[in-house]
Parts: sequence; C-alpha cells; structure tokens
Amino acid sequence: MNEVIERKYARLLLEVGVGLKVGQKLVVAAEPYHWEFLVLLTEEAYKMGAGYVLVEATDSRMTEARVKHGAKENLGDVLGWVEKKNECLINEGWARLSFFGPTDPDLMGALDGGRLGLIQRAASISGKPVSEACGSGEMAWCVAALPTPKWAAKVFKEEATADNSADLVQSLWGEMVKILSLDDENPSAVWKKKGETLHARCAKLMKLNLRSVKFTGPGTDLTVGCFEDAKWIGGGIVRPDGSGFIPNLPTEECFTTPDMRATEGRAQVVRPVNVLGQSVEGAWFVFKEGKVVEYGAEKNKETLDRYFDMCPQAALLGELALVDGSSPIYQSGHVYECILYDENASCHVALGNGYAMAVPGGLEMSKEEKLENGVNVSLVHTDFMIGGPEVDVTGYDAEGKEFPLIRGGDFVLDGSLYNLLSK
Repeated sequence: MNEVIERKYARLLLEVGVGLKVGQKLVVAAEPYHWEFLVLLTEEAYKMGAGYVLVEATDSRMTEARVKHGAKENLGDVLGWVEKKNECLINEGWARLSFFGPTDPDLMGALDGGRLGLIQRAASISGKPVSEACGSGEMAWCVAALPTPKWAAKVFKEEATADNSADLVQSLWGEMVKILSLDDENPSAVWKKKGETLHARCAKLMKLNLRSVKFTGPGTDLTVGCFEDAKWIGGGIVRPDGSGFIPNLPTEECFTTPDMRATEGRAQVVRPVNVLGQSVEGAWFVFKEGKVVEYGAEKNKETLDRYFDMCPQAALLGELALVDGSSPIYQSGHVYECILYDENASCHVALGNGYAMAVPGGLEMSKEEKLENGVNVSLVHTDFMIGGPEVDVTGYDAEGKEFPLIRGGDFVLDGSLYNLLSK
C-alpha cells in the first residue's frame, strides 16, 4: 500500500478514532510485523501535537514460548507493576489505539488451551482497570486493523497459494480502503458524517424506548430485554469534556447494554468468531432467564467451554447491537475472520462485560450495584453475529407495541412513524 494511503489511515485513526488532542499521550498496541506503519503513525501523532507516543509491540510467538515452556505455577501471575502503569494511563488521560493484525491468526488455537487460558485470564484481570476506563468513556480508545499475509490468506482462502501472499495483502488493503473511505480526499470528514448518521439512527431508537428486541430467523428465536430509557450508542462517544472518539474503525453499529437477566430463546451464530485465540464456527446458544443454559458449535465447541469457565458472568449478555445490510463490510461479501470487521457486517450480541454508559445511572454504580441491577460485569466480552437478510428484528415498548426495526436485512427506521418520533 502506498504511503499516501497509509498516512491518510494514520490521520483518520488519530483525528477521528481516538480524537487525539494537543499534549495528549498515546499508547499503541500492535505486532512487530507492522513496525513501519507504527513509525509512520508515531510521526503523524507528533505532528498533531502528541505529548508522548508509547508503542507496545508484542509477538504472539513469545506467548507460544510461555505456554509451551513456562512453569505452570507462574502462568496465572498478575504482575504488580501493571497496576501502576494502568493508574498512569487513566489518571494522565492517555488515549489508547490497538491494532488487529496477527502475523499468525491460527497460532493461539494450536496451543494447549488450559495453559493458555491461565495466561489469558491473568491478562484480563490485570487489564480490567483500563478496559473499564475505556468502556465508560473515561479513556479515549480505538481498535483498528492492519493486514498480514496469513490474515489475508484466511479472508481470500479460495485464492490463496504458496506464492501469492503479497498479492492477497494488497487485495485486503484494497477492501479496507473502500470500507474506510481512504480513497476519499478527506476520510476524516467522511467518518464524521457517518458518525452523524449513526447518531441520528440511535436517536430514533431511543425515542421508541424499547423494552425488548426480538430476532427471528433460521435457527434463531431470541428476545433480549432492554432497560427503560436505555441509551443507544453509535458513530462515536462524547466524553464529559465535550471531546469525542470512535472506538472502532470501521463502525456500522448502533448498540446498547441489555438487561442481562432478561434474555430468552435461541440464537444461531452466522459467522466464525475468534474466542480465546480459536475460531469457533457454527455456534449456537440457548438462554433462559438471561443465562446460557445450552450451547454448541460445529467447530471448537471446547473453546466455548473454556470461555464460560473464565468468569461466571461470561454466560450472560453485555451488549446488543444492530447493523443492517447497507454496511460496506456486509456488501463486500467477505468473511474477514476479524471481529472488528465481521461484527460491523451483522447484528450481534456480546457475551460478557456490558457498557455502563448505556444504562441510566450506570456510570455511578459500583460493581455490586451493576450486577444487582442487571448490568453485566465480566472479565471477558466477545461478540457473536446473529443477523442477516433472513433475520427479522422487531422492537417492543413497555406496552407491547411492536416496531419493525430490520426487515430483509435492512433498517426500516426511515418510515413515517419513525420520522414523526424523531421530530
């Protein structure tokens, strides 16, 4: 990919993704494979006035070495100095930018699941303060992606050969350029406009004050309970000081935090999902009184076993998100084997931690109060895609009044009723 496009991408992530301010410090997480882009990104950040840029490049092969050869009694260690680092990141107002772009997307899935799980659980515990600060909007953050040969080969698996990896990387870049509008003269302006569109859609959803959302389609008959006056969020988050950021680039979703106690029925997952480093395919879940009581998968069901063992709250929902067929990610026709892209191609629900900012009074609640009031608090958060052209989505208010939301894969929020409500 040429440098002009890469610099546009870097500026988009800094200007719109994390909303970098003059003097603000930035921490970036990625794999060493992307070092040249990280140097370019750092340069653009300092041009914008960044106070400091800290790049944390970690190689998954180091995790492999620890899983294979590390002493078992040390695999679950939570390092004490990380607590001080987390305090600094939060209290000093750092922004956080993380990249998906694994050198080997299948490496984690080939490791001993029990030993890897100990490491992953410890990482979730030690990273909880920062994840909570991001989830509440206290800390500006963004997740994006960078291509690698092996990731590109998974996306274009039917075309992959032993000697065309460079071509496949360029093909993946080409898809990302279209999805991210990097071929536009001003991608940041495009995404600010998209943010306004998603904000308007969320405003219409909030006018309806839905108390439940029902998904109906092949293998799916699921009702998700919603909080009264719940906030729907899309197109970015506005912080208390008035600044904003978009946590995911790309993004196509309008999401809320559901009442974890009020999910009933069955959900069929329509795309592969990376869970604890393994690709889980053909997953399905049955919920009763909010909790997963039955589940299965065509591939790697045992990974779901490990996932639910990570935390008791992993079996309850923490997010409900609506995405329709106008998404350019869905329109591309590809399965990206990357949750950032695939979740923005389809309606989805997340098992695990919820976003308190979407719940009235949620940001003022303690952990115990959140759980008592139905807001999920968990070490994990994983999205599972359940929407598509054959899945209808319908909302219901407190009186049981029905509101069609998605039909034939497309939002129907532009009808006369919704226009009237939005005035």
